[in-house]
Amino acid sequence: MQPSNPILQITDLYKNYHLDGAQDVKVLKGINLEVEPGEIVTVLGPSGVGKSTLLHVIGTLDKPTQGSVRIDGQDIFRYKEATLADFRNQTIGFIFQFHHLLPEFSALENVMMPGLIANRDRKELRRIGMELLAEVDLTHRAHHRPRELSGGEQQRVAVARALVNQPKIVLADEPSGNLDVHTAESLHKLLWRVSRNHLQTLIIVTHNLALAEQSDRIVELYDGKIISNTLKNQPA
Repeated sequence: MQPSNPILQITDLYKNYHLDGAQDVKVLKGINLEVEPGEIVTVLGPSGVGKSTLLHVIGTLDKPTQGSVRIDGQDIFRYKEATLADFRNQTIGFIFQFHHLLPEFSALENVMMPGLIANRDRKELRRIGMELLAEVDLTHRAHHRPRELSGGEQQRVAVARALVNQPKIVLADEPSGNLDVHTAESLHKLLWRVSRNHLQTLIIVTHNLALAEQSDRIVELYDGKIISNTLKNQPA
């Protein structure tokens, strides 16, 4: 079988931050990484080594100081801001440690939100939103607001929201960091299942070694550099 083209190609990526009255802080220092379509990749490393910064750059939430990021063959930081925002909305799904649900909207409305931003048909979005809520076992909570949901339920809504535009890449930054052990394990199983079901690439930042061992690839960061890039399993 011929190898597929990488869904993500990162080349010589550097990211510095300028602090007032201080020298630039060098966070990412020459990252090179390729990820195949459908891969589940975990990014490991102690706090402060650049894991979240790497995810933010991949997700176009932050721009690199130097280097390139190609998603599906597109050199994304050559886009103008409006085009980049559209690309982000349609191509990348986000799941954060803090779910960032909008408190005035129901679970279903929160799931639909990225599609509404993309001006998709509301009726079609409602159908897709309900299907996704069913997939994360929350059909019965579709019309509840975030304050009426448990922490685990809120994160499951966030997972469904990340999938509503059928993104090619889903980025998850410590998504179970605020959950108890049992709820976190359930969330991890859910993330794996939906990633496989939707044939989507999942890149997840975590401190959970047991979780990392279940992924297709483990990438270890230290001091802004990749010190290990280990293929564990071929994507299913």
